[in-house]
Amino acid sequence: MVIKVILALLGGTESDERALRTAFGLAQLYEAHVEALHVRIDPRTAMPYMGEGMSGAAIQEILESAEKDEESLSGKLQKLFASLCTEGEIPLSDTPSNGVSAAWVEEIGREDEIVSRRGRLADLILVGRPGKNDEPSAGLTIETALFESGRPVMIIPPGPLVQTGRKIAVAWNGSLEATRAVAGAMPVLRRADEVTVFSVIDKDDGEGPDGLVRYLGWNGVSAQAQTIDSKGRPAGRALLEEVSQWQGDLLVMGGYTHNRFRQMLFGGVTRHIMTDAPIPVLMTH
Repeated sequence: MVIKVILALLGGTESDERALRTAFGLAQLYEAHVEALHVRIDPRTAMPYMGEGMSGAAIQEILESAEKDEESLSGKLQKLFASLCTEGEIPLSDTPSNGVSAAWVEEIGREDEIVSRRGRLADLILVGRPGKNDEPSAGLTIETALFESGRPVMIIPPGPLVQTGRKIAVAWNGSLEATRAVAGAMPVLRRADEVTVFSVIDKDDGEGPDGLVRYLGWNGVSAQAQTIDSKGRPAGRALLEEVSQWQGDLLVMGGYTHNRFRQMLFGGVTRHIMTDAPIPVLMTH
């Protein structure tokens, strides 16, 4: 796999700037094109749920206020995009060319559906994880992108920008999802300074890391193996604690290796990582 088209979602979250800077950094590494996507919500789609019993004047006032908010957010994000393009000397283009380029893309509709549709024509999707003050809808967008796009999704947490992709941790349990995650991450794994394969071994499941380390070696990636004893900790927590101690700056893993509905009800490794990881996570379902 090569990385030539990166779809970066700007959804008005605390993570937007970090996500876009990460996308531009990757684009410069791989001479790729970045589509900076902002999806504007159509306020009219919400009116059937909130308009019952309201006067026409009240509905119109709400619509106008919501449209102004959407216009303001769009303008703010376009300024961020333009500023970072200027800072990184990234040319604007919406046609295929050699070298780094970027384009602003704006659509109206449901964010999760549009990201999944456009993401199918990208090599990598970047989505900022919602912060404490953000709307939780970004979480739905991440899950839908994982299940519906067929592409790797890099989840960017809130916080200051840090270098990503020098010390890569790979979460390995031998599943199909983990296998696809490794395949999708091969371009970044080959560029890393250090790679460690982590396997959490507990009573339920877990395959050791040695086989993957050997496979990566055949593909030009020098990696170390580390087995994690969960010691009664939830697997997601144990994994994050060990990766943090190792000071990894990117985590590669498969998403929802167990039933999605079961994880939504009872939690699981994927959900814990998606909500709590302090570093970017490159995830594939």
